[in-house]
Amino acid sequence: MKNISKLLSKGVILSMILSSGVAMAASGTDETFKNLTLEERLYQYDGFGAQWGLDVGSDGLWLVPKAPVGGTYSAPFKLRNDADDNTLVIGGNAEGTEGYVGIGTDAPSAKLDVQWSGSNTVDDGLTNLLVLSANNSEVDKESDAGFGLKNARADIQWNFRTHQDGTAFVATLAGTGGPEFTVKNATANVSGTELYLGNGAKNVGGVWINASSRALKENIKDLSAQDALAAFHKLQPVTYNYKSDKKEQVVGFIAEDVPALVAIQGRDGLSSMDMVAVLTKVVQEQDRSLAETKAELKVKEKKMVEMEAKITKLEAMQKRLAKVESLLTNLALDTSNTKKEKVSLNLKK
Repeated sequence: MKNISKLLSKGVILSMILSSGVAMAASGTDETFKNLTLEERLYQYDGFGAQWGLDVGSDGLWLVPKAPVGGTYSAPFKLRNDADDNTLVIGGNAEGTEGYVGIGTDAPSAKLDVQWSGSNTVDDGLTNLLVLSANNSEVDKESDAGFGLKNARADIQWNFRTHQDGTAFVATLAGTGGPEFTVKNATANVSGTELYLGNGAKNVGGVWINASSRALKENIKDLSAQDALAAFHKLQPVTYNYKSDKKEQVVGFIAEDVPALVAIQGRDGLSSMDMVAVLTKVVQEQDRSLAETKAELKVKEKKMVEMEAKITKLEAMQKRLAKVESLLTNLALDTSNTKKEKVSLNLKK
């Protein structure tokens, strides 16, 4: 009681004045409502000059300050009912209105500031500060829930929603025919998470898969062995660690140092598929060169075998010739001896 007496003595709560006549103006124009003073509304004030009035506006119940916000007739708080569509408006379109809403705090730092402080031991301790849910009574329609993020100046909006019977979450940039990405998990295990990008790339089973369909490409040309070899010889493999992780040693390349054939625009990253393509072409070229060398060796080996066969034949012919020579020599000797013997016999006669 003493505290209440003190408050009253200090003029904290001086009076509350009720006035009528507002309902009488229901058939008037907007000007009728604009011309109403606080004294013609239901209002209250404290002892420090703050005054607020309840006004029946043209489209609902308004809570109006003593001085119109921004120099215009506006209300920072409205309960509207246009075409049976109940709407709560905080702020409005008048200059100077902010429309900050605090839930769990009387000093919101954003348009909507939801705060909670307490003890939550349920499951992993998650406290749902916002849950969006939808249940469409039309059986042939989706019952997805979602929200939009819009840049009003550029008129660009991203839409986020549940999708695929609640097993996926998608994000779409309005006007692209997206989604730009989809996160899906139709299992009861985190390892079943799948990521799909609108450009065709995806991560399934923990494996990253680049989009590579011919339908997505144009100006397709074979990579020349000369270009691949030139790029290969300019690659400089290095070891390093990222500044964010000084303990993990990595083997790779520096984006600024790779040859132009495998560099990406901006030179702030690398495409592993570019490297794979170059290395594949180099290996193919080496394999082709090795195959040609083997073919040449086979030809040479065949020629050597043929030469060896010829040499063997020649050696055999030489042996036969040697025998013939020997026979001829012996025959000549025999003939000579026979002649001598005949001469000798003749002399004896």
